[in-house]
Amino acid sequence: MKEIEQSVEIEDCTSQDYWDALYATDAATRAFHREVNGDPAATCTGWADGRRSSAFSMPMNVPAMMKKMIGLDVVPVVETQSVQWAPGRKGFTVVSEPQLNFPGANKFTTSGSLTIAQQPGGKCEIKVLIKCSAAMPWPLQSQVEAMMATEATTSINVYLDWAKKYFAKWKAEQGEQPQRPAPRAGAPGRAPSGAEVGPGGDVFYDAEEEPAGGAGAEAGAAEVVPYQPPRLEDVLAECLTAIRDSTAATAATLRAVEERLANMDDNIQMLRDKLVGRRPHARPASQQGAGAGAAGRGAAAAGSASAAAGSLGGGWGAAGGVALVALAAGAGLLACMRVRQAAAGGGK
Repeated sequence: MKEIEQSVEIEDCTSQDYWDALYATDAATRAFHREVNGDPAATCTGWADGRRSSAFSMPMNVPAMMKKMIGLDVVPVVETQSVQWAPGRKGFTVVSEPQLNFPGANKFTTSGSLTIAQQPGGKCEIKVLIKCSAAMPWPLQSQVEAMMATEATTSINVYLDWAKKYFAKWKAEQGEQPQRPAPRAGAPGRAPSGAEVGPGGDVFYDAEEEPAGGAGAEAGAAEVVPYQPPRLEDVLAECLTAIRDSTAATAATLRAVEERLANMDDNIQMLRDKLVGRRPHARPASQQGAGAGAAGRGAAAAGSASAAAGSLGGGWGAAGGVALVALAAGAGLLACMRVRQAAAGGGK
């Protein structure tokens, strides 16, 4: 469920003034639907026991996916309103419960409330709260509720802007109305036109004839076109197809990233080979024999030095051990140099 709340303040306004201007009669409701929703045929009943209802048509300014679910560009709505006054009539709350009229409308639930609170300084705060929810399968529910919340936010802002202008116009008209003095008692008067004065001073008016045809003719002229809404299964299949396509695109992107990582591994391996260098080529057998003999002699000398270091190090202590290890290392280095000289001599 999504909740959207907006508020605005109106200067030079009391809660009673706002009630008289926008809720006491049906004039403001019919004007709003005529000017904003484009429905000149909107109707609104009078208040009875704190409740009233209105019927109107509302355009659906939603994305194409939602229009396919609903199947209509203009939706008929029956709205029920109830009012609750605050103590001392310092404010009131109007709760609205609209009922949308299209197949599957029970899956979309919307309710709202408008609260008028009188503020210090001769102004009123108007606060509108709308709650909307959609009974849809996952993952469509969050997407549909987000669309409903966006539409509700737009509707609230439009209404608040219109209400401020309508109240200002109503306030100006109240100030322009002249105060008519009451007629003097016994003052002669003239009967209104179209009236006859009978015996005893009774006034009789002529009945006004309704134009031929009337509202019935206009209603009959409107042709009723049967509507076939799309099946919910088809809409869900279309949404799941879009999700599948998006998943396939993501998988292709991941494969491309994997190929790039493999190329990076190859480049790193090539760079590593260049830094390490190539392995030495094999020498002829004669050179290998001479080198092996020299290496053997060097190894023997190094081994003898190491053995001597091992036998003498125990008696010399730590310093003697270090010196003998250095001596053994020098012998090994000398042996290696001899191996290289032998290899160089064999090459010549």
